[in-house]
Amino acid sequence: MSELSKKDPGLKGMGMAFQIPIFYKLMVSMLFVAVLPLALLGIVFMGDAQSLASGIGLQNAIFVLTLLTLAVVVMWSFFLASSITSPIVKLSQVANSVSTGDLNNSDIDIMSNDEIGELAVAFNRMVNSYKILDTLARDDMN
Repeated sequence: MSELSKKDPGLKGMGMAFQIPIFYKLMVSMLFVAVLPLALLGIVFMGDAQSLASGIGLQNAIFVLTLLTLAVVVMWSFFLASSITSPIVKLSQVANSVSTGDLNNSDIDIMSNDEIGELAVAFNRMVNSYKILDTLARDDMN
């Protein structure tokens, strides 16, 4: 069980039991990028792809598979980058609104169970503490 789940048992119900750090997501992505061209070239030299290689030529087949590999890598890179940066952008927007005193839209939905998810949980706790302190300060003034 993660340290975060020990501190806040309510997180288990949110599906945050298994954490995958961003480092490992990036490492798997790099291994995928390294293995994909080798796998595609292996397909070219196997029996089923012989018709492809003989129909358009070996050099053209390798060129087509290289383009296919680049397309997959670019799409995967955009997906991975957006999965990392999107929560950070949302957190930044909410932090800017909280810094101006707008506490109405200050809750952040926790969609990931990695370091960014932990940051969102900590930010939500900080905003909740600020709301409590703000309420107490307003009550003392009245």
